[in-house]
Amino acid sequence: MGELSAGVAHDLRNPLGAIRNGIFFLKSRLAKSEVLAVEPKVADYLRIMDERITQCDKIIEDLISFTRISSPNYAVVTLSDVLESTLSGIDVPEGITVIDKYGHDAMEVQADPLQLLRVFTNLIVNAYEAMLEGGVLTVTVESAGSSVAVSIKDTGPGISPEGLEKIFEPLYTTKIQGTGLGLAVCQQVIAKHNGSLEVHSHEGVGTTFTVTLPQLSEGQ
Repeated sequence: MGELSAGVAHDLRNPLGAIRNGIFFLKSRLAKSEVLAVEPKVADYLRIMDERITQCDKIIEDLISFTRISSPNYAVVTLSDVLESTLSGIDVPEGITVIDKYGHDAMEVQADPLQLLRVFTNLIVNAYEAMLEGGVLTVTVESAGSSVAVSIKDTGPGISPEGLEKIFEPLYTTKIQGTGLGLAVCQQVIAKHNGSLEVHSHEGVGTTFTVTLPQLSEGQ
């Protein structure tokens, strides 16, 4: 699967890159003419093409990530710092309130900060996308004995019992443009950190994803 993914990525990215360059060229040339003023749909079609290429790039990246998850490059990580960096890098959609309950205590774990950033980004973006009509995102960090739990809770429509059974299966998705690989990748990444990723959801109430990691003990 890894070799196949690498080959597909290489074979697809080259023509996609050529198409994107062509779109950029057309946009720059049309901007100097009156075509866009006379035919505004031309700009719409170019925008749609650009968006679809971005979507294809995301599918390729997810496929590569799923088949080639590298071992963590461990470092001492303060969870509040990673969460702060994650949240600051994502635009909050209109109508959504973010509640910070992770504090700024030095709750530390031995982890790969970039991989954790990727997992938290995926979970938070999913939560935002679940709350199309607005809602509340709550991010919590709690000590649980020798472990630490990071919870990301939304007030979206929730997930059906049938969906919960398949939520971490590769290629399963309820999104129109989803790849069904994001949560599968997240689960594998956390497993490589000797942790766990769990989900609890109630239809009409919301969904909570919880990442549990071994807490850094004194002297480590």
